[in-house]
Amino acid sequence: MRWGLAPWGCAMRSILASTFTVAACLALTTAAFAKPVRIAPGNPPITADIPSAWKVSEIDRGIQARTGDDEVYVWFESYMPAQFETLLAEHNAYFKKQGVAITGEAKTQSVEFATYDLKSSDYPATYEKGPTVIRYLSIVPKEEGRRHLLISYWASPAGDKRYDADVNKILESLRASVEAR
Repeated sequence: MRWGLAPWGCAMRSILASTFTVAACLALTTAAFAKPVRIAPGNPPITADIPSAWKVSEIDRGIQARTGDDEVYVWFESYMPAQFETLLAEHNAYFKKQGVAITGEAKTQSVEFATYDLKSSDYPATYEKGPTVIRYLSIVPKEEGRRHLLISYWASPAGDKRYDADVNKILESLRASVEAR
């Protein structure tokens, strides 16, 4: 999967091309995706459209979504800034327990938007003596006192490629929800 900041950082296209793209995405999304899943409370709440074939469960700060073959896991967690270090420690303990080893420094990208900042971190990692994909996407509102959102991603290299389109659709639906606030 090539997340980077593509869903948020694409250059503007012509109105006609954008309209066609939105219409095509909506047509595909309607057939393959379930109703939006609430990730974080609010008015309106933050939601993401998760494929109906994926398994979704609630976790302490949000939801976990995973493919039916367990090749891709995505966690969406809403937290207050003071909870960040605790959240990070939980992630580190979970990955250590699973046998995932972070093998280097993260490659990061950041971009600012009018109402929030976005940061993508891609960590080199191994699992069961082979490469694995670990990524984080952090959405930080500029308004004080608002909850932050951390999206964590763990996939096999094969699952990362196989489910790239699904994950990008999930992120696009999330983007629409975040920007509606």
